[in-house]
Amino acid sequence: MRQMTRGGEGKPEMNGAHGFAHAQIARLPRVLIVGYNFDLVTGGGITLTNLFKGWPLERLAVADFHACEVDPAPCSRQYLLGSEERHWTWPVSLVAPKGGQPSIPDPVPGPRMTPKTSAPTDGPPKGSLPISRRAVAAGVRILGGQEVLRSLSSSPRLVEWTRDLRPDLIYTQLASLGMIRLVTQLAERLELPIALHIMDDWPSTIYDGGLLGPHFRAETDRSFRAIVAHAAATMAISQRMADVYRVRYSREWDVFHNPVDIGKWTPTRRRDWSLRDTFRLIYAGRVGQGIESSLVDICLAVAALKRAGLNVHLDIFTPSQAASSALSLATYDGVSVHPAIEDDAMPETLASADLLVLPYDFTGRAAAFACLSYPTKAPAYMATGVPVLVYAPREHALAVDAREKRWALTVSTPGVGGVATAIRRLASDEDLRKGFAQRAVATCESLHDARAVRQRFRSVLARSALPGSVSA
Repeated sequence: MRQMTRGGEGKPEMNGAHGFAHAQIARLPRVLIVGYNFDLVTGGGITLTNLFKGWPLERLAVADFHACEVDPAPCSRQYLLGSEERHWTWPVSLVAPKGGQPSIPDPVPGPRMTPKTSAPTDGPPKGSLPISRRAVAAGVRILGGQEVLRSLSSSPRLVEWTRDLRPDLIYTQLASLGMIRLVTQLAERLELPIALHIMDDWPSTIYDGGLLGPHFRAETDRSFRAIVAHAAATMAISQRMADVYRVRYSREWDVFHNPVDIGKWTPTRRRDWSLRDTFRLIYAGRVGQGIESSLVDICLAVAALKRAGLNVHLDIFTPSQAASSALSLATYDGVSVHPAIEDDAMPETLASADLLVLPYDFTGRAAAFACLSYPTKAPAYMATGVPVLVYAPREHALAVDAREKRWALTVSTPGVGGVATAIRRLASDEDLRKGFAQRAVATCESLHDARAVRQRFRSVLARSALPGSVSA
């Protein structure tokens, strides 16, 4: 793999003091994004879309298992990863079905291109041998699950397709041992530098079950350390992750998470923090692992406050309707559940709240997985001019950032009582609400403005693609 130097640290609009001139944009490196595609629903997809917004279309390509879900597509070419890159390991391969999703270079949009935001989870292998499907599925679970029994590799067709692109750099949001292998092989065969961008602390939580789990977890640690050591750029999703990873992997990390276009949020920004008849809370986002128990605590706190005489209401806007129903969130007094907010309506809807809530669970594997992450929605929440309540473990990257910069009130002890006390405190103190809201807006404008963040992101990737240098 060619070793490269790591530099210090939509719509094209980056000019003047805030960005690259058009001539500089045209000279940005040709980037192949591997392992994730553009979308406007998942955190990784939204972050990818916003960071690469304005990148020349002809200088972006994607190789992923799922098709681009942004229209028009921000990239000129796509490779749909499939059966030529992903294989069941022996002996599971003996009973696994042949075929599966085919590998498709430059696919034509159609039914075969299943989007990741609606794709069903792969089921266990179904065999034609005289072994029951239930027994095979049980065996897979005992060994450690599908992830440890499916290997990824860089196929000859993917190598040739990539060679035809002539990319200067591979950018990847790694999240598995298989993807480490694929990216490493592709980079070595074509002598390409790699820019790593880590969204969650998956290296610490992956492969934690099954008989083969310890083996694959140890191998993941070795392989991840190797790719980090040779990467041209290493990027973390939060400052907390960058600090932890600096010690853990002996490497400096740049910080990039989802930025916001300030101008989109300014017209509807909340500028009056006086109390209305109903103190209205909003949570907007998914309902599921890593969030659900803390979101239930918030629902319980709202119901308790209503019983105590406070006129309070929580509106939950989520694409995870089934999960919210399973948790019976809408049955709590003072809580309503609605479909996800359309992107164009997001600024006005969030600004109509008196308080925005950001919950994260305190225990469990999902909590450990997300502890160093930074939610996609956080900068958008800051931009609304609405005060924010963060209910999360003290060491969570979001809680650390909110506490240090004082852009939100944080509750870092689990329990309905503490949440209820914080909500009542904010409902009764206009100056407190105003202070948090104004500091949040100032933090957003100074640190999360998309124009400045994209300029920095482009600079890191451009330096990473320079030939003849060595990784830091």
